[in-house]
Amino acid sequence: MDDKHSAEEIMNLMQAAGLAAGILETGKELMEVDPQLKARRLFWKLNHPEVGEYHSERPPFILSKSPCEVRRAPLLGEHNELVLKEILGMSDEQIVDLVVAEVIEST
Repeated sequence: MDDKHSAEEIMNLMQAAGLAAGILETGKELMEVDPQLKARRLFWKLNHPEVGEYHSERPPFILSKSPCEVRRAPLLGEHNELVLKEILGMSDEQIVDLVVAEVIEST
């Protein structure tokens, strides 16, 4: 980059001259500055109970009839009760046995 032009200006000049050109952006620039990614809301801010606020990427495509919801990653064992009781049909006693045997942690 020279002192007269920004990286974006150089890219635009090169593209206007028929040359394939793009900008090499940092991760921060991709998330905060890139106009295309901002317009498409590619990066979402999420909160996680253990790591705090972080950015997550949504799928790079947008479907008009299938809205996208980006959610945080689950905690280890967060869905144990749902899986063990409701999906697998285990009793409270069976689950206690798993905790005692240290197969799972108590939630």
